[in-house]
This record gives sequence, C-alpha cells and structure tokens, in this order.
Amino acid sequence: MISDPTPAEPAAGLLAGDGAVARAFGARSEGVHGYEPRQQQLDMAEAVGLSLSSGRHAMIEAGTGVGKSFAYLVPALQWAAEHGGRVAVATSTIALQEQLVRRDLPLLAEALPFDVSFALVKGRGNYLCLRRMHRALEGGGSLFEDEANEQLLAIRTWAGTTADGSRQDLPFQPLGAVWESVQAEQGNCLGRACRHYEGCHYQRSRRKAHAVQLLVLNHHVLMADLALRRTGTGFLPEIDAVIIDEAHDLEDTAAEHLGLRVSAGGVQYHLGRLWSPRRRTGLLAGHPEAHLRHAVDAARGAARVFFEETRGLLAGDRDRTTLVPEGAHLPDALSPRLAELASVLLKAARNADAETALEIGARARGIRQLADALAALARDELEDQVRWSETNLRGSVALHSAPVEVGPLLKEVLFDPHHAVILTSATLTAGRPASFDFLRRRLGVPEADEVFIGSPFDYARQVRLALRADLPDPSREASAYEAALPEAILDAVRRTNGGAFVLFTSRGGMQRAADALRDQLAELGLRVLVQGEELERPALLDAFRESGGVLFGVASFWQGVDVPGDALRHVIITRLPFEVPTHPLQVARSKRLKERGGDPFRDLSLPTAALRLKQGFGRLIRHTSDHGIVTILDRRISTKSYGRYLLGSLPECPIERYPSDEFI
Repeated sequence: MISDPTPAEPAAGLLAGDGAVARAFGARSEGVHGYEPRQQQLDMAEAVGLSLSSGRHAMIEAGTGVGKSFAYLVPALQWAAEHGGRVAVATSTIALQEQLVRRDLPLLAEALPFDVSFALVKGRGNYLCLRRMHRALEGGGSLFEDEANEQLLAIRTWAGTTADGSRQDLPFQPLGAVWESVQAEQGNCLGRACRHYEGCHYQRSRRKAHAVQLLVLNHHVLMADLALRRTGTGFLPEIDAVIIDEAHDLEDTAAEHLGLRVSAGGVQYHLGRLWSPRRRTGLLAGHPEAHLRHAVDAARGAARVFFEETRGLLAGDRDRTTLVPEGAHLPDALSPRLAELASVLLKAARNADAETALEIGARARGIRQLADALAALARDELEDQVRWSETNLRGSVALHSAPVEVGPLLKEVLFDPHHAVILTSATLTAGRPASFDFLRRRLGVPEADEVFIGSPFDYARQVRLALRADLPDPSREASAYEAALPEAILDAVRRTNGGAFVLFTSRGGMQRAADALRDQLAELGLRVLVQGEELERPALLDAFRESGGVLFGVASFWQGVDVPGDALRHVIITRLPFEVPTHPLQVARSKRLKERGGDPFRDLSLPTAALRLKQGFGRLIRHTSDHGIVTILDRRISTKSYGRYLLGSLPECPIERYPSDEFI
C-alpha cells in the first residue's frame, strides 16, 4: 500500500557534488577518485522522481556517460522508503544486473540517509533444490550415466559450501540433464512440509524478495511473471513501480514470453527425462508399472512422426525459417498422445509416495503444457499471433508463435496495473530531431512523459566516424561484398593497430571473415578473438582488454559491453543492422503496418536499424578520456537517401568519407 508523500531532500541533492553519494565515494578506503557530479544525471534523477511521485509513466533516453543507474536507483530507493512501495528494476543484460547488485546498490546502502534494502531475483530454476538433489543421488545409475553421476556428486559437495545456491555460483557448467534433476521447480515443492525448508536457497531468496524495497531482475523474469499474471498466478511479490533499463530490448523479450515454442528436441528431452530405453535411465526406469514406459515410448514415436511430417510440409531444407500460413492446420496426432501420457502419469502419481508423486506430477504437468501448446500451434488457435517453423542444420524442427503486436498486451500486464513504469536506455529515440514515436508505438506506451537527456561526452572531440562507399552493396551484391569485406576490415584495423571490435549481423558472415583474416592479423601481432569459439563472453572480454587485439562479434556485442580506455579504440560495423525482412514475424508486422496505411520500411525496418546502429556506435566511448574511430563498411549509409536518417540518429561528430566523390 502506497502512503502519502512526505517532504525529503530531492534525489538530485543526494547526487550533487556535496551530497551523500559523493561523501560515500570519498570515504571509501580505496579512495575512488573523481566522483563527477553530472548535470545530466541530476536531470534524470529529477525526472525519475517526478514520475514516481506523480504516478505518471515516463520514457527517458539518457546518453552514454550520464550514470543512469544512480540516476534511477536513488529516487527509486527514496520513493520506496518514503511511500512504503516496492520498485522493480529490470535489465536486459546480466552484466548490468551484476553491476547494480554488486557495486551500485551496496554503495548507496552506505551513502543514503534512509534504510535501503534490495534483492536480486532469479527464476526458480536457477536454484538448487536440496530435496531433489538427495533424491537424484539415491537414484544414481537409474537416472544418469557416469559423467553425469560425477557431476551430481560434485554438486553435493558444492551444496555444503555455497551461500547463494544458484547455478551461477557453481564452479563448473553442469550438463542440462543433471541440473534439471536438482533444480527447484514450480509444482514440485513441498513448501514448509519439506525437511530442507529452512535451508532452501530458493525459499530464502523468496522471503528476502518479499521483505525488501527494491528488486533487481532481468527482462525475462519480469515478462515470465507478467505472462503468468494473465492467468491469475505469478511468482514475484506485488510491485508498485517498474523501471526498465535497456528498454530498447523489451519488445523481443515480451514477444518471446507472450508466444509459444515447441521443438522436436524439447519433446524428446522431456520424454527422455521420464524414460530412455536406449540408456535404461529416467524417472520411470525402476517403476513397477511397465505400461508407463510403454506410454512414453508411444508418445516418442508419435513425436517422431509429427515432426517428420511437419518438416515435409513446411520446413523443407535445413537451416530454414518458414511461415505457417494463416488458418492452416497441421496434422496433429501428437498432442492427444501427450495429453494421454500426462493423464496416465497423474493417475500413477496418486498411488505413489509423497516425493515420487511430486516428481511424477511435475513431469505430467510439463507434458500437459507441451500438449496444450502444440495443439494451439497446430490448429491455429492463437488470436493475433503469427506462427512459423525453424529447421536447424541437424534437421530438427521447432514450431513458434509470437504476437504480431506486443503493445496491447504490455498495456494490459505492465502499464495499466502499475503506479508508474519508467522506460530508459541510451537508445529510445531515432532520427533527428530525436523522436520517441517508434518505441512508443511498438511497446504500446500510453500517456507518458518524454525526457531526452544528452550524453556528457564530447563526441565532436572524442570520435571520428569513417564511412566507406567503395565496397559492393551488401543487399544487391552479397557475394562481391563478402569477398571484399576481409580486406576492408584489415585496412580499418591497421588504422588503430588493433583495439577493435568488428561487429556483424550474422554469425556465418562473422566466422568467414575471421577465418579469412586470422593469419594476417596474427602477422601484425594482433590476437584474434571470435565470439562462440573457445571463450565465453566474460572471458572473451577479459582477453580483449588484456590483448588489445581484434574481437569479432555478433548481436550481443552490439550492446551491453563496456570496455573503457585504450583497449577499445575502434568499432568497425560491417553491415547496417536491418532485420531479416523475410522472417515470419517481420513479415507479419510489416503486413499489419500496410493494413493500417503505414510503410514497413520507413515505420519499422529503418527505426529498428537506427536504434541498433546507435547501440553499436555507443560501444566506443565509455569515459570522458576515451578517443577512437567508428568505421561503417556498408555503402548504403552514404549512397541511399535513408542514410541521412541513420546518421541523424548518431551523436554528432566529424565524418570522414572514402572516397569523397562518391558521397551524396
């Protein structure tokens, strides 16, 4: 319950040069230098405070270097403390979550003149269930083969020392099947009746979440909870206000959670957890009723037939995405078979001991959810959603659906129920003059304050933008462009002797360019780092910071990556980040726009590309002392009329054009 406001020092005063936060920085033993009060940060804090106090939604674009996290955390914590409300802060990237929980919030807890309480919220499946772990250990060989059993024993050892109890705290990457056997699960919990209740890491995290003022979570956890609330349930405590950082990513996450997905691999995985005849393992391996295993085998056969038929009807070639025509019905003998299996399992659970009943019941509900999702996908029972199939390189088929528009659904589950929703990012606007119209429409934002706060960085002094118009057009001359690309990348890398991110829009293009340049870059003494090869993302970034080499990356390296200083001095954008126009979801969104008199390229493709280009550009300058070059190797930004729109979305800085006589 939100109480009436009480007078307090404005959040901007707490962040000022002589405020509480600055004093906390100065008092730290390591002597953090140069707490820099920034007017842009104070302006953003004022805007966030006004949104929370007035109960108005807000869209706040704050350029790189503003210090967004303090600018929204301080007024959010203050408002929660004074009004008795609870605020959720949702981020897109793990890196930002960790920054908030490990660095920013502990410092603010020391600095602010009122009580501060916060918790990191992860999905239930991230936590170890001690009861299930002990049961899996007792099952031993009936569940797993040797490597998995060794991991299970290692988890038991870790369980005796971990304070967090989450998968992220494990010192190794567990096999999927192993973690599935020990993770906390919805519908598979004894609650207070469990002998491990007091020591349960998930229950402890849940109690803490209900006791604190501010929750830190990611977009996926937020959307999973909001999607459940449409059915009258949910797992988060009641939240009064929501601050969504990295809000430019929200549409894709919302579409994922408000749609459906069923894959051949997923169905076989769920069935294998029950019974694998080849390995003689699974939950039902030692069960006295053989007909349960026969029911699993029957469902497995039906799944094989269904996905083979679906591939023949829709998918065709491997590595292909195909639209399922509106109104088309797929021949579906699988969902009734899965529903029958779920019923048989639930009946068996009623005759089992309490713990076995929980396990079988949880598996049955999972199978039932698969059956319901598959039936909806096969029979076109999804109102205002588009369906498509994807076939991977191994020939495995997945069926998907997603809302054509997430705006109406977000209004229902996000904007209408909450006192205030604040969307923020360094990239919420496109074009010049900057406009919020595109994301406002895409996200269905109702009446909201719009605040644009520029960056404190001096881009005119710190950045040069290099544009090349002498390469082939990547959309019209794809083969010629790809053949010319390695030499163009090499020329760009030589300008700064490494220290470069090379950003791609496709993994295949990235890999081919990296392979073509590996030896030449090594001859220059530059380490080549490629996303998806030897190192995971955090280790990849650490290696780049240490080596100052060349990092080849795709989507996730266009945003959420922070490499200040001289290690990163060149961002090379190989191709403008347009969506694949033939993807079924993009086709459906374009069709909807046409039906309403809009232009799909102008109103969808171009603004989306502008936001992503702005994100890629933003990787370069992370501090007032940084300098560098952004090079764009796609001639279309120079030779197409829409290039002016894309350039207008970027910070103003000097532009070098090569060759100058080919530019308009």
